Amino acid sequence: MADLNHTAIDGFIAAVSSGGAEAASAFERTFGTAVEIRAGKGGPLNLAEFGPTITEKGLAIALYWEGKGVGILIPLSTGLIPDWCENPDATGKSKLATFAQEWGMNLVPEDFFPEDFKATIVGDLQYSLQQAQPGDHAAVLEILLENSEGASAPAFLIWPLQEPDGLLLSAEEVVLPPPPQLGGVALPFDDEGTPENYDFPEFGGEQTQRISLDDLPGYSRSLLKVRVPIAAVLARARKPIKTVLELGVGSVIQFDKSCDEPLEVEVGQTVVIGDAEAVKVGDKFGFRINSIQLPKERFHKVEVRREGEYRTKQSLPQIIGKAPIKSLIPEEI
Repeated sequence: MADLNHTAIDGFIAAVSSGGAEAASAFERTFGTAVEIRAGKGGPLNLAEFGPTITEKGLAIALYWEGKGVGILIPLSTGLIPDWCENPDATGKSKLATFAQEWGMNLVPEDFFPEDFKATIVGDLQYSLQQAQPGDHAAVLEILLENSEGASAPAFLIWPLQEPDGLLLSAEEVVLPPPPQLGGVALPFDDEGTPENYDFPEFGGEQTQRISLDDLPGYSRSLLKVRVPIAAVLARARKPIKTVLELGVGSVIQFDKSCDEPLEVEVGQTVVIGDAEAVKVGDKFGFRINSIQLPKERFHKVEVRREGEYRTKQSLPQIIGKAPIKSLIPEEI
């Protein structure tokens, strides 16, 4: 397997060339603008030279792979990203997440197929890229977006990122804690943010923090790692066992469902969480989620039995005819 560094640039160029049409279709479905996508120039990333070219607001996409990440930056100055992306509602957030997933599947080589996908508007692409910590051997590849009028605007594909979550962080989202006070006087800080000439105990002031999954208790985070099966269900039918036993090669089973109806998205072989449509991803099969149920619609409250209820039910004798089977009546201890 190739390494996720600047030596993989040929693979990324090939992926953009082969998946550009699918990525363009995803762009039009999400943002309503038809574009053509092709690979531009690329090479090793020099953050000192490249950073100043993206000091503006834009759409940041983080693609996660084995603890590292691949980033895609689309400046708003391209004029291709609509205004609703800056403050998306629940539907808009879902569209951005789906867009990130589709671009990740089509513009990244199969050797680095993303495990997770996130997208958001950030206030300063350069700052967000710095927080993502590009590796020592990082690379950048231009993705040229050409509209119907022939005008071309660049987006950027960058890898690897050591902290891909940092790509989604805007400078204005960083809230510094208030300076510690000593006798009503603010303490001076040096360039590294450490109070000068004062050795004080742990500071107990209020501090605004970004809450992430890493802030959850360990037992909660462990639940998020549990793997559950997810499937696209074409149709369902209930048949007599006799009919099932008679099935053979060439048998046809008819369902009470039209062939153009959406598929059901099922998790854990029991819970339907939404519906989807079948799509082709390269030479593979996939499905695009069209709607999703809210979490409160997916879960059911666990009923807790009252104390002694189970024992009461177990204590009832089983009756055959008119006589109880006394051997099944629990003895009192």
